[in-house]
Amino acid sequence: MRYDPPCSVRLTRYLALVAVVLTALAVPAFAKHPARPTNINQPVADGCQRATLQIGFDVSPEWVYINRSPTIRMARGVVHVSHNSVDDSILQHHSYDYNGNLVPDAPFRYLVAGSKSAHTQNFSGGRDDEEHARLHFEWEQGALPFFAWPADGDRATIWGSWIWDCGHFTTNSVNQGGTFTGEHSELHPLNAIVVNRRAPYLPSSRESETDAYVSNDGTLAHAVQQCALTHHPASSTQYDAGYRDCARDDANTPQQLARSYSFFVPAPSRPAGAGTLRFRAVKRVAARGVRERIRVVRNGLDVTVTPKRGARTVRYGKSFFVSWARDTGPRPTTLKITIKSLRVRQADPNPSLADPTPPPWTMYLNVNGHWTLLNNWAPKLYAVHDGQLIKINRTFTIHVPAGAPVWFQLSGRECDELNNTSRFGLTVGLERPCPTNNDEQNPNLLLLDANDALGVVLDVYRSAAAAVGSHTRTARARVHFPGTGDLVLGHGSQGNRGYVLKYAVGRG
Repeated sequence: MRYDPPCSVRLTRYLALVAVVLTALAVPAFAKHPARPTNINQPVADGCQRATLQIGFDVSPEWVYINRSPTIRMARGVVHVSHNSVDDSILQHHSYDYNGNLVPDAPFRYLVAGSKSAHTQNFSGGRDDEEHARLHFEWEQGALPFFAWPADGDRATIWGSWIWDCGHFTTNSVNQGGTFTGEHSELHPLNAIVVNRRAPYLPSSRESETDAYVSNDGTLAHAVQQCALTHHPASSTQYDAGYRDCARDDANTPQQLARSYSFFVPAPSRPAGAGTLRFRAVKRVAARGVRERIRVVRNGLDVTVTPKRGARTVRYGKSFFVSWARDTGPRPTTLKITIKSLRVRQADPNPSLADPTPPPWTMYLNVNGHWTLLNNWAPKLYAVHDGQLIKINRTFTIHVPAGAPVWFQLSGRECDELNNTSRFGLTVGLERPCPTNNDEQNPNLLLLDANDALGVVLDVYRSAAAAVGSHTRTARARVHFPGTGDLVLGHGSQGNRGYVLKYAVGRG
């Protein structure tokens, strides 16, 4: 015979159950992520050693997990100062990094380490620091294809390893002097990125564009972080004898991924009289080891990408274009961009000792998210000399949405880092896209692992019409990034007036 408790007892149990459920629902809102790290010495407790030379020789980790936790973190916000790296530690990279800085939305600000009032860690520097109050993120360009590189002002959702950058803890780039500010937090490497384009260059009609990329290629950065967990310090400046072999083993580069990646692809604003929502999905890389689900909702697409269990290689890359039927809004303006020529004024931006051979340059062009390695159009950049005129004469087309600006950016590096050689008992591989270089001279041992900056050309036009014309620009070491401030993407005054670029913008 079933026992039915009195009504008052049932009500009490019901209210207790409701309280338990509400408590369970409320806990994740507070427990889903740790507190913002503000202790300036936490990086040391997590595995950093503040040993610049030993980091360079890969006997001390360049990066370690915050809280020693490999948990994948997600962040969403607006990207600023999107650019190629100037130099990266040669023993921990197979290719140079893409660098971005996220101004995170409120729920993700805990990822930005440091104290605003004390000006420590991510809050050090000021408006002349691209990372100030932002979440820096990186992924090697060999792992992140150009189509998924954000442009300045794009919104992005990123997933990756939340780490301390052990190699930078003062205001000096190689920690020689400067003010001690503590290590910065980053997401590095990423394992997925979704970019909602502010001014997409591909659509010739009124379409939004969202680019998505997922990969389990963790690069050597992932190997370093994992090996810092499985090995231990042997002294205050280096780890045990097995650490370096572990960190340099490519077998340790595949990274764990999230169970799934869900993201929203927004439609453009819906004009009066428009019809149904339409979309097209364009494959950008051959997919491997994933399942995809696309669901059309009222104002865009809900997309979920799920890595398959046990897949050895996971890779996914698509661009989504969303529009409205019968959209009579203004169409984008078509522009033809012609890169005419580049004149080298100073081949070696830091000639403390003369280069025995013509130095190689690698340069990156970004026009509204159209990223190009300029060397593919101008191979003469791989060996330059003072006064050299490099004719390029390459034209490409972009489409500029109504009311959107035109962002024109060129920057790069002189490839000084020793590579594809053996030095100090170590075999040093090639760091792409730089060619072989083993004759760089520098009296400062630390700077043998540092490239020179070439200076930057940055033109921001308020509209497509304002960009039309012929332009001659001289590179500057310090340039103004809208929304950020005056920045140096490199080392001091290196690259100032180092080259002159000529380009033209015409109606398509």
